[in-house]
Amino acid sequence: MMQWLALYFPDLPLDVFWSGEESAPVAVIRRQKGWDIIDRCNASARQQGVRPGMALNAALALYPGLLLHERDDKRERQRLETIASWAWNYSSRISFDPLLLLLEVGGSAKLFGGIDVLLEKLRNDPRAPAAVEYHALAPSPGAAALLARLRPGTRVRRTENLQGVLRDISLAHLTRNRKLLTLMQGIGLSTIGEALELPRPELARRVGQEAVLLLDRLLGRMPDPRPLWQPPEHFQQSLLLLAEIDQAQVLQFPARRLLNSLSDFLHGRDAVTQQLHWRFLHREAPPSQLEQGMLRPDKRAEHFLELLRQHLERLQLPEAVVEMELRVDDWQAADKIHEDLFVPQQHEDQGFLERLRARLGEEAVHGLRSVSDHRPEKGWGFREALPASGDAAGPEEPLKGEGNDPLWLLPRPRRLPQRNGRPWHEGCLQLSAFSRRVETGWWDGEDVTRDYYRARNPAGQELWVYRDRRSGQWFLQGVFE
Repeated sequence: MMQWLALYFPDLPLDVFWSGEESAPVAVIRRQKGWDIIDRCNASARQQGVRPGMALNAALALYPGLLLHERDDKRERQRLETIASWAWNYSSRISFDPLLLLLEVGGSAKLFGGIDVLLEKLRNDPRAPAAVEYHALAPSPGAAALLARLRPGTRVRRTENLQGVLRDISLAHLTRNRKLLTLMQGIGLSTIGEALELPRPELARRVGQEAVLLLDRLLGRMPDPRPLWQPPEHFQQSLLLLAEIDQAQVLQFPARRLLNSLSDFLHGRDAVTQQLHWRFLHREAPPSQLEQGMLRPDKRAEHFLELLRQHLERLQLPEAVVEMELRVDDWQAADKIHEDLFVPQQHEDQGFLERLRARLGEEAVHGLRSVSDHRPEKGWGFREALPASGDAAGPEEPLKGEGNDPLWLLPRPRRLPQRNGRPWHEGCLQLSAFSRRVETGWWDGEDVTRDYYRARNPAGQELWVYRDRRSGQWFLQGVFE
């Protein structure tokens, strides 16, 4: 038997906007009969005497600093889709009603150990993007939606019990068709129970077949076909800021909501991503762009936010931000990420390196690698800070020298003066050991022929020097610790 779970979010018109300060009085308005009416308001606004249904002029008279915005159906739908991405973990059959999400959970109940266990897990899920206080369970989607709005917490398991639960609900909650409601009220019907007491042919004759169809679908006697939601292929969400933000670091607070939505999107697909695209919109200036790349794919909102904080420290805003947008174009299944059995320390390095790259810039942080060249100044090069995960070529060879070479090399060999035929660096150098001879580079026009020595100056420094065998000049190549 089908079981529909309805999740109702009465404050959704208010939640789609970010006010900046939780204590700031905020209200959403709608147009009604030519007047602007308060549709929703938060607790701070109610403390100032503002109430839903109040005329806008009256509300502003009570509190002139009230933050206002018109209801936005597009953003409300976007917010419902965000919640649907999270709910996708519990059901693959999801549909929408205004301010309401419908999940068919009868088919997935066995996976969670029964309906009651599923509902308890869903209600206590710490990753839920919104509170699920207003919910109801019923065999038909229409009944579940109606009960979630009017009698949250109701659970009806069997179709034959629906009529008794719904009978005293006003017909005004059943349909928005004013003409149909007027006809039904004209023959003395005001509740669902009264409409059900009339014989079906008589009800259809008096008010039309639409009323009969509505009641049959409500009670599960007729199918109630609804379009099912499918997750989008790419993630893109925006958040309008009622309070403008002129400091980049403060953007992390509204960004948390977008990152939580992204995390729900990725968890619903068991996917990960490695590149986030941010846009911060201003009133006059062109949008500010921020590319947030990571060394390894991830799906955790906390990890994304930690790296974003570092990026925001370097972001310069031309003017205050009024809206922000997050987009992810590429993602991959989490089971396609393969760990390297022989590089266990990579996870330990990854967090530090990602934070460092975010703070200093990706171009400022590199790894080092060995290059097959006997000239010390050419025997190394830059590489990615961490090897790519699952690289078929295997881990790169670590940076290393030959024998007892110093780790500290000069960017370029420095020519040393000579006194009495001996090299000089803060004093006369004592050559203590011959290191090696290098003759190479004839193929690239930078051929060398050198004899390397370990040397010590009067200050006790251990130096690595060489003599150019062609010119007889001495050079400093590196310093030992």
